[in-house]
Amino acid sequence: MSLERVWSFASDAFAPAPDEVELVNPGLGGRGLAEFLARGLADLGVKVNRPVPEDWGWRLELVFEGRRFWMGCGAVSGEPGRFVVFLKTRRGLGGLLAAAVWRESFERLADAVESFLRQSPGVRELEVEGP
Repeated sequence: MSLERVWSFASDAFAPAPDEVELVNPGLGGRGLAEFLARGLADLGVKVNRPVPEDWGWRLELVFEGRRFWMGCGAVSGEPGRFVVFLKTRRGLGGLLAAAVWRESFERLADAVESFLRQSPGVRELEVEGP
């Protein structure tokens, strides 16, 4: 079973950097958002690797409560000022066998991400998808 949570929101705080066009597909920036999330999650005790560019946006590798997760984020194509963040598990066979433990950690991390986004002054119109 895969766990996933998706947040979308409006913001004027994460304009794409000029060199970002070379790293991700046009119109799909989000490096500023990825760096913002990395700093905020690190302050909450989440181990966060440096943001990595993908063709669809930016990826963060996370370790929370000894379990591995990953987060993607970026601008929504064709909707200026709209962004998306998603959180997924990264687990091997051991994680599949301990699904309940993973779910609990995932839910705590997802709650922390959502709380962080809700408290961020540059984030507005936050919408959540997932259980």
